[in-house]
Amino acid sequence: MKVFQISLSTVLCVLCITSLRYTTSDAFPMSMVTSTKASSKSIPNPSIIDSGITSGLISNLAAVALKMRLAKQSGVKVDVTAKSLDLILRGRVGPVTVTGRGWESALGLRCRAIEATVDSCELDIGRILSHQKLRLTRPAHGNAMVALNSIDFGNFITHPLMKPPGVPGKGNTRGMPSRETVKFLKNDVQIDHTDGTVTFHGTYLGEKWVFTLQRGTGTKKAVITAEPMTSSTESDELAVELTMIISNFFNEMVFEIDGVYLVFQDMMLTNKGGAPTLMISLDMKVRKFPSLRVAF
Repeated sequence: MKVFQISLSTVLCVLCITSLRYTTSDAFPMSMVTSTKASSKSIPNPSIIDSGITSGLISNLAAVALKMRLAKQSGVKVDVTAKSLDLILRGRVGPVTVTGRGWESALGLRCRAIEATVDSCELDIGRILSHQKLRLTRPAHGNAMVALNSIDFGNFITHPLMKPPGVPGKGNTRGMPSRETVKFLKNDVQIDHTDGTVTFHGTYLGEKWVFTLQRGTGTKKAVITAEPMTSSTESDELAVELTMIISNFFNEMVFEIDGVYLVFQDMMLTNKGGAPTLMISLDMKVRKFPSLRVAF
């Protein structure tokens, strides 16, 4: 599978449909500071019970970190469930659920709403005590649901770090095959919940194309149909290949946001709230939480 590196500042999910942790909204999971290296697994002294480390403290630290990462937001909430012995002896909490509304990152990734949940994660208790920061000691797994309107979707497909696939082109001056890149366009995105489609546009080989995203069946979780704006024998033949390539690109994409890996799982369209909205469901793996120094 292709891995597309997208450095953050922020599914989704979730909406990360790891909100879904909308990034790719932007900032995902619990925006905790983390490391792929586990620190010492020694059991904390029982006096830690009196140190004030509670699920409430962890929730507050995570919420504050998230708000610092986002350029805009109208709501951030982190719910942490923890059993006393699991927290004290193993640094284990879970489930942890992050919800938010109106998230926007420094580089323009946006979502209307996001909900992301990890069933369990293990924290470095020493780090909490010494620096009031949250650090993972091992990767956490979960899922996210993200809600996008037409503007959000347009911003996502044209994000500066979003790299559409190369597609076989007409050939270079030496007659050798070349690969041209499809360029998606931000404007004129239409979400139609009645027929379950998202329509957007792009350019390829100097022509404008219409792409239609809809829920797939079987192994194809989503299908994106490509059609040229101006029909010709050559472009009609290319449309079949472009449909396959763009569909595979979307289905196989692993979206990485500074250590948070998001994989598309499912989609649905709704008009709840009076506005057409695309809901995306994502699998989420958190190897480390995004750095506050990274913009996305």
